Amino acid sequence: MAYKHTATSDGVYAQLKEQILHLELPPGAAISEIETAEKYSISRTPVRDAFKRLEREGLLEIRPHIGTFISLIDLNAVSDVLYIREVLEFSVLSDLSRMYDKSQDLRIRLILQAQKELLDSDMPIEELSRAFINSDNEFHTALFDAAGKKNIIKFLYEYNSQYERFRTFINFNGKDDLTKLYEAHVEIWNCITTQDLDGLNACINHHLYDGFSSSSDVISKCPEYFTKIR
Repeated sequence: MAYKHTATSDGVYAQLKEQILHLELPPGAAISEIETAEKYSISRTPVRDAFKRLEREGLLEIRPHIGTFISLIDLNAVSDVLYIREVLEFSVLSDLSRMYDKSQDLRIRLILQAQKELLDSDMPIEELSRAFINSDNEFHTALFDAAGKKNIIKFLYEYNSQYERFRTFINFNGKDDLTKLYEAHVEIWNCITTQDLDGLNACINHHLYDGFSSSSDVISKCPEYFTKIR
């Protein structure tokens, strides 16, 4: 991978966070200030600042006199995020359904078309999964934006890191899971446009929880990536 060299802690932070969220830096892996500074051709100070930010977000674990490690995926935090998202998404998307007009349709349909094109491509599954999750985030952001609640989705994404890594991991399992996500997106939008709130509630529930509920077999392949569920 080619790196964009930058002399700012913000740039290092952003690039490291993306690599952590996309599991290019896997849970439990050691990471060094010195090696990172050399990789980005910068001093250790901006790297240290970036490490501290990532630690505060729960993505790095700094063990004094031992080393720094990518944090494990916290399944308890994933469960909490799913609960919050279920409640908020149904509320926001119900509002969107009540205020829906056809001027919003093109933007969402273009995102859905882009997702279908991704699924029809011959990308390797890990690359496809990362690209699809970016498009998935774009879809949900667009819905909240259309409902006039873009700040809420921004707030959610600030606490979404554990869930983002979890989604990336389980989506490495195969294209079938990504296809189900796409189909759920189509169904959610259809429920919004037809003001089918009961259907919308069911769609959101399945969309958020099905992957989590059926993930035990996938998790068992790399249990070292995860914390234990309380």
